[in-house]
Amino acid sequence: MAAIILKIVLCSSVFIAVYYLFLEKERMYRFNRWYLLSGILLSYIIPFINITIQRPEAKIEPQTQMMIEETAQQMILIQPEQDSFNWMNIVWGVYAVITLSLLMKSLLALLAFRRIKGEKRIYEYYNIILTSESLSPFSFWNTIYMGKNYMENDRIDQRIFLHEKAHIDQKHSVDLVILDLLKIFTWFNPVLFLYKKAVITNHEFLADEAVLKKNYNIKEYQNLILDEILSHQNPPLTHSFNFNNTKKRFIMMKTKKSKFSLLKKTAGITTLIAAAVLLSERTYAGNSASIQIPEKIAETSAQTNDQDSYQEFKDILAKYADLLNDGKYAEFSKKVSESDKKRLEELYPLLNETQKNEQKITFFALPELKKRIPTESELKSFLNKKDYAVWIDSKKIENSVLKNYKKTDFSNVYISKIYPNARTAQNPQPYQVTLMTPAYFEKTRQEGKSSVIMGFKRQDLKAVADAIVPRINSINENNQGKNTNTTINTPQNTNELPAQYVDGDKSFRMQINKGIDTSHFEPKYGTITSTAYIHIDETGKTTQVTTSGDNEILNRELLKSVTEISNNTVWKPATKDGKPIASVLKVPATMTFTKP
Repeated sequence: MAAIILKIVLCSSVFIAVYYLFLEKERMYRFNRWYLLSGILLSYIIPFINITIQRPEAKIEPQTQMMIEETAQQMILIQPEQDSFNWMNIVWGVYAVITLSLLMKSLLALLAFRRIKGEKRIYEYYNIILTSESLSPFSFWNTIYMGKNYMENDRIDQRIFLHEKAHIDQKHSVDLVILDLLKIFTWFNPVLFLYKKAVITNHEFLADEAVLKKNYNIKEYQNLILDEILSHQNPPLTHSFNFNNTKKRFIMMKTKKSKFSLLKKTAGITTLIAAAVLLSERTYAGNSASIQIPEKIAETSAQTNDQDSYQEFKDILAKYADLLNDGKYAEFSKKVSESDKKRLEELYPLLNETQKNEQKITFFALPELKKRIPTESELKSFLNKKDYAVWIDSKKIENSVLKNYKKTDFSNVYISKIYPNARTAQNPQPYQVTLMTPAYFEKTRQEGKSSVIMGFKRQDLKAVADAIVPRINSINENNQGKNTNTTINTPQNTNELPAQYVDGDKSFRMQINKGIDTSHFEPKYGTITSTAYIHIDETGKTTQVTTSGDNEILNRELLKSVTEISNNTVWKPATKDGKPIASVLKVPATMTFTKP
């Protein structure tokens, strides 16, 4: 959010600076009006523009490999603690108070027009309200307001009328309303005040130009403006004939069109385009990546034994024996060379089952997602709101929406049982149904295609006995951007069971796989790590997700992925002596960039 606000302020500052430096003193009022409006609107659009850049095919980019150890998803009991003070609540509170105050002020200004009492007339096809008060002429929307003393013998000074008529014809009130709305909701952008001043001045230039085009004497017109200077101030959001930016107006009435006008227009347009390119968000396509998440290894068929291959396999691992014997698998993933990893992958299929069982590492492939179309009876049964909670393409829907679908609209269905202690008031159903449309199924299948990856055997992994997580980077709805000390204890009692993802560990890993966008990572070689901490209460609800690691991009992507998963599911909560308890799941992730 802070980055977006900074870009908005930066864009608007650049645009207004170019206006004051090059455009304000030029007699090209219509272009300047277009530039000012485009500039302020683009300032709020550019930060949300995402430009995808295709990397050159000839350039060899590193591939990424991400491993999340299975036993890292361990139960960590939360010790009850008091809620810490959250400054973000104060920030949002201040924002709401100021915004509501400005909104009320603008609404009262609009209501003030309805309270102006006077004689309504149609004068040369324009609405005019003549008040008994000595009100200086001004216009808003499609109406001109003025005191009765300005009409003599049913006639209004034509110069005054032409001035206010120009404001109405050119719809200058629309510009002011847009600026006022931006000021209400983004009052923290100080550049808006400069924009409003520039826009109103430009409107007066345009209105003066409309009067002088009728060949009125400039000197006499200026004297008329000076006569009105001492009049009372008119309401906001209006265009007043006695606008007090007199000096600039008088100068511009006599200014001739510059021969550099075209060049300055080009500079203005170039600035808009350059800002859109330089300050928009950029992502890079073509970054080949494979997020790989080990799971419990299934038995595979025996391979032909090759004693030389077995010895070479052991010789390679011997170089990292200290790390493997101590169970430091994350560090092993960092330090093992790419050539050694490649050779181990080639040798592993040549080992027999006995030789494979001796190793602390393994290689395996994630299974490909299979097509499974629901039956008509299944689709009909899913309409039962009491028994089934339904998701289509990872989005929760009302069961009745399924009446708009037929079975061939889906390529995959997955039904999972929700245990009683994992159900919530929002989703009390005993079953959760996940449906995939053909496009979403194909996308998910492609993202999860089988690929050989390196993993570590569960029986060899040691329990992590961290007692304290040091100041983890916490980002969530109630604790955004805050460093938090979280005291956690690892259960050693066999009566304590960890929280479980309702669709199983394998599905949890695949969901993490899909949620991490590797295009955000800059190409590099080496290893980066991050750890996610999922806080789960005794009802199975996720109360907080935090991340900690040495790479902010991986922290952010892992946080986004795990948070999205947690928001769309209810966990089976951890238990102690058979009773549900609050806990934290610790999920370390290691991403290694390798040459293809």
